[in-house]
Amino acid sequence: MLDGDYIGAVHPFEIYDDERIEYLFQTMRHLVAFHVEHGYHNFVISYVFETPESLAHLRHLLADLDDEVYAFRLICAESEMKRRIQARDREQLEWELERFRDLSAIQKAAATRGDLGYVIDTTSLTVSQVADAIWQNIREAVELEPYSSDWPAQYEAERSCIDAALGKLAVEIHHIGSTAVPGLDAKPIIDIVVAVRQFDDAWDCIASLDTLGYTFIDYAQNTDRRFFRKGLPRTHHLHIVEQGSASLARLLAFRDALRANPELRQQYAALKAKLATHYKNDRAAYSAAKTAFIEKALAIV
Repeated sequence: MLDGDYIGAVHPFEIYDDERIEYLFQTMRHLVAFHVEHGYHNFVISYVFETPESLAHLRHLLADLDDEVYAFRLICAESEMKRRIQARDREQLEWELERFRDLSAIQKAAATRGDLGYVIDTTSLTVSQVADAIWQNIREAVELEPYSSDWPAQYEAERSCIDAALGKLAVEIHHIGSTAVPGLDAKPIIDIVVAVRQFDDAWDCIASLDTLGYTFIDYAQNTDRRFFRKGLPRTHHLHIVEQGSASLARLLAFRDALRANPELRQQYAALKAKLATHYKNDRAAYSAAKTAFIEKALAIV
């Protein structure tokens, strides 16, 4: 585990000093790289981010070491924070409470324009339960279910909400993924793609989608789309791409190929069943292992 405050103390810095924060982040990156070279593979970095740009920068610095970087924002009720402060330091209670209020407001506002971590409310949780909640989130199981005729209706209901929330920002909305293919087994997660006029319009969608329960996840490898998830266990995935982009064309082409070709659909179902067993608790590996099949299918469309 790397604690940003302790590492930063090696070279004291002010939170708004960009040069010194860069020094801290580069130090973190070098430490992770050193430990990777010596056989370590899992790291926890404890740090309080006040802007999504700061979190995104550290993510990008770490991306070449590991393409799976997860961020979590731990919150709690003010009454619980007061109890925790009193348990360790009564002398600075008011100062720390005021800092807690300020930081909570800063992070809440910042999260409406970028990724500041997936929220976990720790108010009624022990330290072990918080760690378990984070681990279960990362290791959320891949569970396939037989195709349900309810999935199109679930999509239509969600589409109406998204359309109302985004207004003119959304120029196209489509049902994609396996739940959009009749007869195909799938994770019971409704996949939706929203096309915007300009890719940067995606940033303007974050606050509105938050009101619908969507959390923006800024994976460093997502250079052509923005990804959102909803629910725990998750119920919806939402992708924002640019209208007329290759990304949108690929998503729709693969969906339509599966809809039109029963043999291709059966092959994909068999592959997914195999991968769901092999990568049951590794969603990233499960998705990556489907890439070759998808590329092959698109090549013959």
